[in-house]
Amino acid sequence: MQKKIVLAVLVFGAGVAVAIVGSDLFKGDQAVIHTRAMWKDVYRTPTGLVAGADVIALARHESAVPGRIVGRGRDATPFTNNRFAIESVIKGNLTGRSIVVEQTGGRLPDGAIMDIDDGGPYEIGTRYLLFLKEGEDGMYFLINHQARYALRGEALEGVDPTDEVIASFHGANADLAVEDIRTRVEIMR
Repeated sequence: MQKKIVLAVLVFGAGVAVAIVGSDLFKGDQAVIHTRAMWKDVYRTPTGLVAGADVIALARHESAVPGRIVGRGRDATPFTNNRFAIESVIKGNLTGRSIVVEQTGGRLPDGAIMDIDDGGPYEIGTRYLLFLKEGEDGMYFLINHQARYALRGEALEGVDPTDEVIASFHGANADLAVEDIRTRVEIMR
């Protein structure tokens, strides 16, 4: 009887070991493909960025899941769907308490990761100031690399502070930046 129990425990343990080794935990480093983003609209002034956004919001990142994949093989481009809880709408109209922001990049069918130089993956739990365009499918997307600011304490952190527009918000107090944006929105009306 004891031999059967010991054998069952060993078989179970071996099965668990095989499952772990076969999982993503032990596949080693995944291939990462780094690529540069190509943006349709890049703005020369902060007012241009504000004017170009359908929605500007303060939101907390909740989750990221694989989205669609466009193309096949070496030409495939993956997307990631990022869910954000809306904290404050600064410009535009949003229905609901959360939105999905589609981001270029993510996991390809072969397991490789496509990384775009747009700031990388969002950090779950982090608050962001986002300048968004609405897509045809009800999801949103960033206007460009100038349109994403993580809140680090009370300060905004842009993707590339050497960009003039990003530099105008990078390091700024988030509350003061939001008031500045609201003023720009009012002036445009």
